[in-house]
Amino acid sequence: MKFKSILFTLTILCLGVGAIPIETTITYANSNQSQNTQLKLKGIPLACYISVGEPSAGEGPLILAAEFTSQYWANVSLAYADAGQFDQAIQLVKRMDHDLIPKQTKVEIATLLAKDKQYNRAIQLVQSINDEGGSTEKARGLAIIGRQYAKAGNKQQADRLFSQALKYARSLSPELQNYPLADIAIEYATANRFTEALQLANRIKDKDSKGTALSGIAVEYALASNFNKGIELAQTITGEYERSKALESIASQTTISQLPQLQKLAFAIKDDAYKAPALVGIAKRYINLGQIQQALNLEKTIVATDPGGSAYYKLPGAYASKQRFDDAIKLVNKMQGNEWQSNARASVILEYARNNQYDKAQSIINALTSQSGKNKAIQALAQGYAEAGQYQSASKVLKTVQPGNEIEAPANRQHDISLAECAAKSVATRK
Repeated sequence: MKFKSILFTLTILCLGVGAIPIETTITYANSNQSQNTQLKLKGIPLACYISVGEPSAGEGPLILAAEFTSQYWANVSLAYADAGQFDQAIQLVKRMDHDLIPKQTKVEIATLLAKDKQYNRAIQLVQSINDEGGSTEKARGLAIIGRQYAKAGNKQQADRLFSQALKYARSLSPELQNYPLADIAIEYATANRFTEALQLANRIKDKDSKGTALSGIAVEYALASNFNKGIELAQTITGEYERSKALESIASQTTISQLPQLQKLAFAIKDDAYKAPALVGIAKRYINLGQIQQALNLEKTIVATDPGGSAYYKLPGAYASKQRFDDAIKLVNKMQGNEWQSNARASVILEYARNNQYDKAQSIINALTSQSGKNKAIQALAQGYAEAGQYQSASKVLKTVQPGNEIEAPANRQHDISLAECAAKSVATRK
């Protein structure tokens, strides 16, 4: 959804020094990944996030403060849920006071519960979503559980949940119905029920919502190994935003031989704001498949199309994850001196740290003149140390963070240090 994308962008821009756009990963203290292992988020034990508590939200509007603190707890909650510790995950939802994030988190937890075949508990969690003002997330959650029933081969229960989702969506006011109906259509497709998905999508009157539904269905066709059908459907989408999202997502599933066809369709998008993300998705797929030269060839057009870097700030990290550090740094240096460049640089520094090239990461940090950019880079290096279990080094480097021009509370630095120190104590206690 466009709204969800905007919410994520606001989160990235407003979190301050800790706002590094890096995929959240859950790791374990040893390889057997049993319930008794120490769960970690960005290298820090989850228990430390709870004992240290949320960081200060800093200055700014109250709505952004609520988003900041709620997103903190959502990340921790979903980490517990991913590890199957659902009681703890659900308890943490109570600490969120944002309007939307608790609802989204409940849906994500319910999805994992359903995957774990805890269907009744998943349904109860979704039904507990606050209805005040009309909750589109509830319809999505019910449809997701329906999809999980379908994948498990229980058509009767799948039909029941899809029916409940549709009934709830249609009970909302007309202006709120379109997005949840699009979500349900996509879940039908995810359940391999494409006829019902297309029928529902084509009945949606709102152009953007219909485009979103068709985009999601096109992606599901590709995931179901029906690339041609997915491409055919994507080309019928009139909205360039939705078509771009479809091509971007399909690209992540394609083979090398299929990418040129996607590339041609991406170039046909007229609006540069939507063309760039589609091309970036294709370039990332080339990188992941080891086809670096093809990615570099696309990169020239991407930079020209998106001089600000908002669409391609994750590309340097993709290069770096494949040990192509020179290509990563060259691309970072092509970016304008803005938040996106800082985010891109931070992702490269994290990859240097993950490859034990701490000195190289530090040398890049030392050369930076923007304090806010330096703070992001320091945070990335600290995460690299934390992921390696080098908590004292993480704490030491975090102490070099200084207040910049960004809106952040001075206490945030101490919060990050406290997390590292807690992790160090946790390791000492376990020995």
